[in-house]
Amino acid sequence: MAKPRRGAVMQQAPKVKQPRPPVPWKTVFKHSAALLIVVLLVAGGVYLREADTLPVKHVTVDGSLLHTDRNELVKAVMPYVRGSFLNVDVASIQKAGETLPWVEQIQVRRVWPDTLHLIVAEHEAVARWNDDGLVNRHGKVFKPSKDTMPDGLIQLNGPDGMSEMMSRRLVDVQQKVNVLGLRVISMSMDKRRAWQVDFKDGLHLKLGRTDDEQRLDRFVTVYLGGLGTFKELIKEIDMRYTNGLAVVWKSGQQPDFNGTV
Repeated sequence: MAKPRRGAVMQQAPKVKQPRPPVPWKTVFKHSAALLIVVLLVAGGVYLREADTLPVKHVTVDGSLLHTDRNELVKAVMPYVRGSFLNVDVASIQKAGETLPWVEQIQVRRVWPDTLHLIVAEHEAVARWNDDGLVNRHGKVFKPSKDTMPDGLIQLNGPDGMSEMMSRRLVDVQQKVNVLGLRVISMSMDKRRAWQVDFKDGLHLKLGRTDDEQRLDRFVTVYLGGLGTFKELIKEIDMRYTNGLAVVWKSGQQPDFNGTV
């Protein structure tokens, strides 16, 4: 094979120009359209959240309201009806409405395009609490004006913070004495956790602060065993004894056996 001569110039093959790839106009258009939509959505969201774009013009109230005035409720929440329909502070509206004494809970719904609809649930009072309060069905204390308090409620007296526990205990006591035909009208627990119960017919029951559940069961057993025969004569029954009880008879109405049961 012949070798190239020294000094000879090698000729390079001519470069072939590669064709440019076609522009994917379809993909570019899709991406551009998607970006435009995002920009429009963001801009639209900002615009709609401006207070003067979609202002709240109406506040309506729904619910079975026996003790709460609708106008007073609207008046209480209006200072918090600020901003646009979309970003109004729902939590503050609920909190403001629930400051009214009979209001237990408020749900706030937006009704397009300019209305807030308040769905209100009032407290359901099941008992009185001390001198100035009521207890609802969840054991929570609320304090409305006394002229709105229902008549005929059971009276609960106890230390602060004990309303929920006492409400549960009230249900338990009433269920156990139903078999005796007795109805609780008052129940008290003092600072030493000692329990006392008053019944509709005037009977006063002392259970003390220890083993009160066992003492209540023993009271039911003894009452059913014959003590209930003298219910019209009994003023008080004291169950604060390990293996017995003490009976206080109504004045001038002691039985013939001088109080021995």
